Amino acid sequence: MNSVISLLSVLIITILILYLSYIFTKSIGKGMGLKRGGNYMQMLDRLSLGQDKAIAVVRAGSHYFLIGIASSQINILAELTEEDIQQSMDIQNPQTGSGYPDFISILKKYTDKNRKDL
Repeated sequence: MNSVISLLSVLIITILILYLSYIFTKSIGKGMGLKRGGNYMQMLDRLSLGQDKAIAVVRAGSHYFLIGIASSQINILAELTEEDIQQSMDIQNPQTGSGYPDFISILKKYTDKNRKDL
């Protein structure tokens, strides 16, 4: 009888420790999730293109950049304007309808701009 009581007490203490650790990590996780961006920089959106490859839209101060991220380097693909960001927000809005023609025009704008630089 005495061994059953000690077994139950160990089981209750183990469950209590597991529950408290769950609550503690959950509260720490909420605090970490709130600090996604810094005071002056923030990642607005990210699209994975494959293993160790992605593109992202980053805000640094009042400037917006489209960057390419690979496992060994990060490149600035284009500098975006506030209007470009607003247009992309409008494209994502389901009330505006299909966003494909607007995306194609934005893509042509940046590909033509890069061709002129070459």
